Amino acid sequence: MFIINITAYAQKTSRKVQMSTFAESQQLWTGIAISKTNRVFVNFPRWSQETPVSVAEIIDGKTIPFPDLHWNSWAGNTTDNNQFICVQSMYVDDTNLLWVLDTGYELSTDSTKGARLFCFDPNNNILIHKYFLPVEKITGKAYLNDFRIDHKNHAVYFTDSQVGGIVILDLNTNEVRRVLANHYSTLTEVDKIVIEGYERKHPVHSDGIELDPDGKYLYYCSLMGKNIYRIPVSSLLDQNISDTMLGTKVEKYAQTGANDGIIFNKKGELFLSSLEKNAISKINKRGILTEVIQDEAIKWPDSFAFDTHGNLYFTTSQIHLPKEKRSTYKIFKLKF
Repeated sequence: MFIINITAYAQKTSRKVQMSTFAESQQLWTGIAISKTNRVFVNFPRWSQETPVSVAEIIDGKTIPFPDLHWNSWAGNTTDNNQFICVQSMYVDDTNLLWVLDTGYELSTDSTKGARLFCFDPNNNILIHKYFLPVEKITGKAYLNDFRIDHKNHAVYFTDSQVGGIVILDLNTNEVRRVLANHYSTLTEVDKIVIEGYERKHPVHSDGIELDPDGKYLYYCSLMGKNIYRIPVSSLLDQNISDTMLGTKVEKYAQTGANDGIIFNKKGELFLSSLEKNAISKINKRGILTEVIQDEAIKWPDSFAFDTHGNLYFTTSQIHLPKEKRSTYKIFKLKF
């Protein structure tokens, strides 16, 4: 069994926000999800040969492979559909189901043979749904990055950081389609971003994604971008609208600088991973952008999750740093 030791650290406080280290790892993690019983799950993308586990749960100071070791034992030459290949993100929905996005990305070919979306019941750790997004629909160069579940409309919305656009999965029919692939809002907006003096020029398209608390708008941003955009869900799901016409429904929500993950709290405030500022920011319901906390330890804040007490957790992935400059990867907890 693969185990990573977890250590707690002293808190830091900024503007009445307490930041503490919840967990750390020697391996790069990206996604985080927290169940309605406050179980904390993390995932490790297989971006190198040194990725011994894909999905894990943090239990009593250790990370334990989830749902079991077999799921995390993909060896690169197997075709077992119940094994993770390269997991990028995860999400716990309002019904307390854990969804896991496996990009299907294979390092050896720098491509995917198709992505998979798994749904587990945390009550018994059993797989209850599995959806396949075939390469014929998403292309071999796709890298589906983040996603949100829309139970009201039986749909899932994905960003594609490699190709751009929004990919939509119909949970009833399994239909997969891509929209806004050539729209400026889903594509790289800047030539470079600078984090702690390190320039990053590699284009990364649509990345962060979130539904508002009412489920009326889908918000998203490109990682190599400077703005948050939104589009009415009703327009996104209307297949009678051409893609060109759909582009006219996109609204610029806020200019924020480069972000990775984004998330709403129950108050309707949108939290942002402000990469270039080593900070977590938020946009309140009046559209005002402020920094929640800034700290040099916040190195590439990646993905967010709230626990049932309203505490915000986020992973740091240090992607901007050369590997020899990276320290342990951390999960921070913000208490408001």
